[in-house]
Amino acid sequence: MIINALSSRGLGALQTKTAYVIPGDAVVRSFEATAPLAAPLKLPPTFAPPEPLDPAVMMAAMSQAGVTSDNDPSKLFAEVYKNGQVVARIYNGGTSATYGSANGIIDGVNEPFDGGPELAQWRAAKIARELGGTVKMAATAQTQSQWQITNATENARRDQLMAPQRAAMDAFHAAINRMFDADPVLASVIA
Repeated sequence: MIINALSSRGLGALQTKTAYVIPGDAVVRSFEATAPLAAPLKLPPTFAPPEPLDPAVMMAAMSQAGVTSDNDPSKLFAEVYKNGQVVARIYNGGTSATYGSANGIIDGVNEPFDGGPELAQWRAAKIARELGGTVKMAATAQTQSQWQITNATENARRDQLMAPQRAAMDAFHAAINRMFDADPVLASVIA
């Protein structure tokens, strides 16, 4: 006889999908007695994960700290025009927004640069070449070295803002690991 078990009861429950082979002459009094690890493992209430971040609050904190999104107008590298219409906007980090006939030209595959104005320049040139358009550089365009400094500064600010949440998640994971380490039955689940 084969018993298939699927368990997912609530936050912190152990989720399993396992087939258990039970000999034909065995007497099964309870499923938990036969396969104790298939029973849901409930975390103690003190092991609650940190509250999720409120995106609006986090975005406001980022803005206040001077961290902007990659496609912020202040980071525009260039625009590509075809027949007087903007068909693409490329930002200093290499992020691009394409419109109409430019959609699909940039696919992120086999690009010669990882990011920054070098990637932005390459993308703008590729779109303009394929469409027969023109590239108009923005007043906010940066060089690769300027962008590296700006990007590093923003990443440091972002990391500083995220540090409390990361610390709370690290503490939660450490508590869970201690719980598994202290109980040999639980430890065998992750072994």
